[in-house]
Amino acid sequence: MLAAQELAMDNDGQWLFRQGDLVLGPITASQVVEKLYTGELTPDSPVAPAGEREFRTLRDTAAFQVHIARYEAQGRVAQTMLVEQARNQKRVKLLAGVAAGVALLLGVTGWYLARNAAVYGLFGATEEGDGITMDPPTIRLAQARGDDEDLFAYPSNDPRRPDRPQGQGSATPKTGSSGAVASAAASRPPRTGSVSTDPDGLEMAQQFDQGAINRVVAGNQSKLFRCFKEEAERTPGLAAKIPMEFVIGNDGRVNKLWVDNPQFKQGPLYECLFAELKKWPFKAYDGERATVGLSFNIGKRG
Repeated sequence: MLAAQELAMDNDGQWLFRQGDLVLGPITASQVVEKLYTGELTPDSPVAPAGEREFRTLRDTAAFQVHIARYEAQGRVAQTMLVEQARNQKRVKLLAGVAAGVALLLGVTGWYLARNAAVYGLFGATEEGDGITMDPPTIRLAQARGDDEDLFAYPSNDPRRPDRPQGQGSATPKTGSSGAVASAAASRPPRTGSVSTDPDGLEMAQQFDQGAINRVVAGNQSKLFRCFKEEAERTPGLAAKIPMEFVIGNDGRVNKLWVDNPQFKQGPLYECLFAELKKWPFKAYDGERATVGLSFNIGKRG
């Protein structure tokens, strides 16, 4: 049918078309239709049979009205497809943005949880985990004392221990000149700054890096929870405050530990804590040795 129409157009003769002030042609009717579909002509382009001066638009020319209707129908279909394609692209971009946002949120959440697990332990330093909590660490210069001495009194609400001046153990001070020196040393305030001054006016340089020590403690303190959990399993109903203090040698390794609780000065808990502390990777340093104090609470005390 279409081929017959095109043949009839060719038999109708030649056509002229106008673009601006120019009159072009003659071309066959089939060529007019071809230029319509290629965009060179539009339904409003003026055309006229060769030899005539009266131009009409393609839309108003009976010989081309079927092709104009088909052309406009195809245009509507193409426009609908473009609109749907634009909607799909917008939908895809929106979903991609949502997916990226969710991935970013999950990544940030995972990083935050991993960081807190590394710094504060699996349960967090301020929240109870299996009834175990930890107070913030304290770092200061190490002071000489006997193996059986109790630790320095930490500020706390523990009614079992009266406060004692820092540096004063439970052992009875010795008499004589050596006792006087020990008593004087015990009465000195703890030295925690980068430089401290003793009563004789001598400045003592502190070489260890408190920030670096804090980072190692924060990254490893949760590993000590295992020791307390095991002790809680060995002693059902255990509820106690367990302060402890360890010395970091100049090689960066823990070489001394005191547990300031008569029940745990020795035994499985002490051995577990000491074995774990020896693995902590502190940096080697020069000068006076550093002491780190930690305090753990197991269970709920009345």
